[in-house]
Amino acid sequence: MSYYKIHYDNSHFDYDWLNDSMYIYPHDREYKSSLMLDDDIILDVGENGRIVGIEILEASKKFNVSKYEMHDPIELQVNFEVKDGKFTLNLNMTFVKRNKTIPKSISLTGENEMNLSPGSTTLALA
Repeated sequence: MSYYKIHYDNSHFDYDWLNDSMYIYPHDREYKSSLMLDDDIILDVGENGRIVGIEILEASKKFNVSKYEMHDPIELQVNFEVKDGKFTLNLNMTFVKRNKTIPKSISLTGENEMNLSPGSTTLALA
């Protein structure tokens, strides 16, 4: 089985203040299905079985920041990898609070019960 590596620069970031959910996806993405990694993290999977987007529910609570700070991160990078029957998700964001940069991250690992193809996907803001 081949291992793919995809990197999307200039991804879109949307934050829904009312529902406290964030979404990051590349400009040209089309997805076929969605997968729940846990109660608050949803992956969008494209026709080719590769990750094309990620949604975080209750995002401000997950990152332990206010909704105001959540609305405008200065840096965001998502790394998702499937390897050796396991997946790893690392999501890093940087916020500004009182003129200081505050880095925050979420990491999640688990079994590849979804049978995703081995490979890695990176989504990043410019």
